[in-house]
Amino acid sequence: MLGALWAPHARAQSPDRADAPRTASDSSSRGSAHPSRAARWRRMRQKKAQNIAPPEPTFVQRAMSAVADIGGAVVPHRFILNIPQLDVAGFHPVFGGLEGNAGTTAGILYEPPFWQGKDRLAEVQVLGSLRRYYGAGLRFGGIAGPYVGYTYARYRHRPREQFYGLGIDSQAESKAGFRLNQGVVGGLLGRTIGPSALVGGHVSYQVNRYGDGYGDSPTVADQFGTDLSGVGTDLDYLMIGGFFELDVRDAPYDRAFGHRFAPTEPRLRGVSLDASRGFYLATELTHNLNVGQQDLDFTRFTLDVREFLPIQEGLLHGFSFRQFASVTHSGGNRVPFYRLQSIGGARSLRGYSSGRFRDRNVLLVNAEVRCQIWHWLDMAVFGDAGQVFRTFRTVDLDDPRLGYGLGFRIKNDGKTLGRIDVARGREGWTLHTDLGSLF
Repeated sequence: MLGALWAPHARAQSPDRADAPRTASDSSSRGSAHPSRAARWRRMRQKKAQNIAPPEPTFVQRAMSAVADIGGAVVPHRFILNIPQLDVAGFHPVFGGLEGNAGTTAGILYEPPFWQGKDRLAEVQVLGSLRRYYGAGLRFGGIAGPYVGYTYARYRHRPREQFYGLGIDSQAESKAGFRLNQGVVGGLLGRTIGPSALVGGHVSYQVNRYGDGYGDSPTVADQFGTDLSGVGTDLDYLMIGGFFELDVRDAPYDRAFGHRFAPTEPRLRGVSLDASRGFYLATELTHNLNVGQQDLDFTRFTLDVREFLPIQEGLLHGFSFRQFASVTHSGGNRVPFYRLQSIGGARSLRGYSSGRFRDRNVLLVNAEVRCQIWHWLDMAVFGDAGQVFRTFRTVDLDDPRLGYGLGFRIKNDGKTLGRIDVARGREGWTLHTDLGSLF
């Protein structure tokens, strides 16, 4: 188009030259002064290519990139952050790790670089929360052939624990508070049988220091009397036990060290690996020998079974089930109330507050339908049923406590980083937030 406008103008000024034949030199001079359209587009593309810069990541993209650096937890319900500047020295910020009513927990985990590897474990951690909970712990061990062994020590200061009374008919209005300082030291030795089974034993010593709790709740002694076993009494226990574990789940990431932890960890925490297919079974028998008062000895048997059934249709991941049972036998018919198994809260019977029901024996069933709604977000529809009872003669299996609801799980690289569950029970709606998967 520019050429067409230029040509008449040239003829008006120099008609003789306009009619003259064009030479090669004329075409060359015109091409250098007025490039063709193709040449102009070529230069524009080259200039644009030189100035191209990657787009700025959005806030969500930056957040997901940060989440991708979060390391797996050695113990469930605990996040370990991998920060390169600290990782070299073996230090990691850690979130979670204190059970009970600790609320938001944070601390520091130290893993000595000189004792790290696939067949080695060494860690020391210190934790605390704004609710005045704090604790410390360490584990040290290794694997040699089919054998796995480690020693452990742990201390917990729990000043705001809650007790509602014994039995399934206890009332929420009867809530009382207490403080429990608990320490344990011991060791575990196991032997693997094939790729999926582990059998072994453990020995540990536990100290329990009881006191009045913080807060406005009445004390346990005021609410339930001083005849309740464990009230106002400091008790020490020697614990000796054995266990068997079978794990054939399709875990998306490596199992934790030895598949087993200190036996004094709350059994309902378990070992969660976000499986979608397979089977898990763990059983344990532990005798608790009271140091000083023989009538407070007791023996506890636990059974934890989990099944995972995948569904290939649509977005459904599949069904997940858990059945848990804890049976306690005491010759003197006395067990400290704070050593009784409890259910309720984000890690067992959702729809109720933490530790809502306690007694000598516990039955619990959890069921979930899990599906993916985004590449980093899963949803679960769940139902729970639990029962606590003193003896098998008095158990009423027709009247368990039920909870049901809807939950969301934030995931990354096959791991559940955190979850939110909204559940309803007989006492109304509850909202639970927790780290990691329930089971």
